[in-house]
Amino acid sequence: MQEATLTDADGVTIGYRRWVPANPAGIVLVLHGASEHGGRYDRFARVLNDEGWAVYAPDHRGHGRTAAATGRGIIGPGGLDGVLRDVDDLRRLAVDEVGALPVVVFGHSMGSLIALGYVERFGDGLVGCVLSGSAGVAPEGGREVAVAVRDMAEGGMAETPVEMLGPFNESFEPARTPYDWLSRDEAEVDAYVADPDCGDELLLTYGYIAELMTVGLDATEEAAIARIPTTLPFLLVTGARDPVSNDGAQVRELEARLRETGHDVTAHYYADARHELLNETNRDDVHRDVVEWLAHRR
Repeated sequence: MQEATLTDADGVTIGYRRWVPANPAGIVLVLHGASEHGGRYDRFARVLNDEGWAVYAPDHRGHGRTAAATGRGIIGPGGLDGVLRDVDDLRRLAVDEVGALPVVVFGHSMGSLIALGYVERFGDGLVGCVLSGSAGVAPEGGREVAVAVRDMAEGGMAETPVEMLGPFNESFEPARTPYDWLSRDEAEVDAYVADPDCGDELLLTYGYIAELMTVGLDATEEAAIARIPTTLPFLLVTGARDPVSNDGAQVRELEARLRETGHDVTAHYYADARHELLNETNRDDVHRDVVEWLAHRR
């Protein structure tokens, strides 16, 4: 693993990591979730390296090493549009470094929202998109909540941190930690809780959440999905007990919308698995399914 930085068009210094094997045959851009960072994907990146994939993973604005430029939990200039441009900058940098190889976008949780927004705008030329721990299609009333959060942000609370992850643990109470909803693997949950760049130690602000909610709602509308190139195949990997997607129900709705617009979709719903599939007790099964799907993308 190597760490490096790039400076985007807004002047934000983006920290990223890269794992590049000898003679790579393709590139995977890994987009992490909220209140975490790209360094947590080291194990997954090494699995992909063994299969010949070079891996590039940014710390999104407000997260990890990039937070030094924006502030912790703050999205910075350009909002989510800036985040999407950052992904495109990293894609072009990766191609410049390792060659014009097939490129796949892998997004987890918040990263899956970013990935979906990205492929709608910059999907041409990609060979695949993987959505892990996706929230799927928001339930009824989601737009009203997004408007309320944006009103709070625009009313002077844009840089005020907000605790938004706690409710996901409700279906697992009484729980050992506030983050049992992430995984059945206690060691992985403990590592997350102890990480100074995760969870309660890095809360997103109202301004950041307002941007995420708007993009998430817009990106899953039928008209937006129809703008994604129909040649772009999708892999959906979801825990059947993931509270972020209402135990997978909201991802099944997203799957249906993707199929209705003519996209090739492969979907796996893992019994009893929770949110962080790459850190779950059945992660070897998830790795295998992702690797097998990627093998057909190059």
